[in-house]
Amino acid sequence: MNSAEPKTDSPQPVEPDTKKPNLLNQILYGPPGTSKTWNTVDYALAIIEDEPLEVIAKRSREDKLRRFDELKANGQIEMVTFHQNYNYEDFIEGIRPVLAGDAEGSVEYELSEGVFRKISERAVENVRRSGQTEGESWDIDELLQSFAKSIDDKLVSDEPIDLFPPDRKRVTRIVKVNWSRDGIFKSVNAGTEKSWRYLTRDVIKEYYRAFYSGEIESEKAIRPTRESKQTQHSHAHYYYALFEKIREFHDEEWQPDEHGDIEPQNYVLIIDEINRGNIAKIFGELITLIEDSKRTGGDDAATVTLPYSKEEFGVPDNLYIIGTMNTADRSIALLDTALRRRFHFVEMMPNPIHNNINVDINGVNCQKLLAAMNERIRFLLDREHQIGHTYLMNVKSIDSLASTFKTKIIPLLQEYFYDNWEKIELVLNRNGFIDKRNIPDDLRAEDQLIDVEKKVYEVLPAADNKWRDPESYKAIYRAAKVAADQAS
Repeated sequence: MNSAEPKTDSPQPVEPDTKKPNLLNQILYGPPGTSKTWNTVDYALAIIEDEPLEVIAKRSREDKLRRFDELKANGQIEMVTFHQNYNYEDFIEGIRPVLAGDAEGSVEYELSEGVFRKISERAVENVRRSGQTEGESWDIDELLQSFAKSIDDKLVSDEPIDLFPPDRKRVTRIVKVNWSRDGIFKSVNAGTEKSWRYLTRDVIKEYYRAFYSGEIESEKAIRPTRESKQTQHSHAHYYYALFEKIREFHDEEWQPDEHGDIEPQNYVLIIDEINRGNIAKIFGELITLIEDSKRTGGDDAATVTLPYSKEEFGVPDNLYIIGTMNTADRSIALLDTALRRRFHFVEMMPNPIHNNINVDINGVNCQKLLAAMNERIRFLLDREHQIGHTYLMNVKSIDSLASTFKTKIIPLLQEYFYDNWEKIELVLNRNGFIDKRNIPDDLRAEDQLIDVEKKVYEVLPAADNKWRDPESYKAIYRAAKVAADQAS
């Protein structure tokens, strides 16, 4: 390092236990502009490619983004941003209305799987197909998807698919297969072209495994999936007949994927701004399942029954969760205690000696500039409200520097200090960007109800030449007795 370069006692850290980030639940936290979201790319690649962070960091930005996009496209990485209206139905599962697509424009309701459930199921499927678990060699989701596809192909070919023996007076057939928007089998219509019943994937999944093993011997054992006074499902007769069809396909046609045909993989869910969501509302009962020991395959593995689909659900140990958290956000005080206990926290602080911060813009050393402002903020406010290094990254001209101060840094300081202009002036070392005006003489009369000692502060007009004067920026750090000056 050049001896003229500024030093800092708060560089962007890499803790020893995160050099190879094998922690299942992590939160990257720090002031705004400290590359938290960007660092999730490095962390995700390190987890999936099983490499130390410092190895990933040496790769070019373009190469990392290309690989990150590839992993998102194949489903190994998902990314979501929490906000105040984000809820359990968005994250896990819920019932949502969709247009039926018929001439009347009627509305149907379907089970919608959220991002967390989808990536969890992909991770579970990878564990199964890579031969990491013992047990049944077939997967019900894979079976139903293949069965529905075979039925759809026959319907396209106008091949009749009788649900009951054809010698009955009333012909009952499978007349349509319904798919969700992302191509997952949803239900079949059974009956006639004019009158049918929906036989849903949820009910099939709940009862077919027991039917196939012989535990269900009659339609009477197929019960309602919602609260009801009935002891038998209203369409139990149809479901039982459909189970016979699925079993026939299962035994005679289906060729499931063999175990061990793919490599074991890790999956990563990135939750940006994790502290802005209502954690209890979003995670619900699943907050317990993300603990290391509660993951499937763990010493104290646990599952829950999901409220809408009534399916058993667990979180696999090849799914990693990475969150980001802005410590300057006022909602930080409301961070759920349950979340704090289940995550490891990795601090990301401003790094004024970042390689992408210019040290000579018309003589202005932006590294010293950032170090000096943050040193004052730490004493005037706290260390969690510093200015991140990304605010000054890739600033290459005096015009760009002026624009950054006018539109980003000074508004940020206004928010930090609640428009306490005296402290803002101290952060800027009274460099002249803030204009202080006295009370006009005509308001100083004794009969006017006004504080004659009051000062009015205004930011300089955008056209003022001081914004483009390098001396204005040098004044911020020139007299500062901080590490940045001690290095020169």
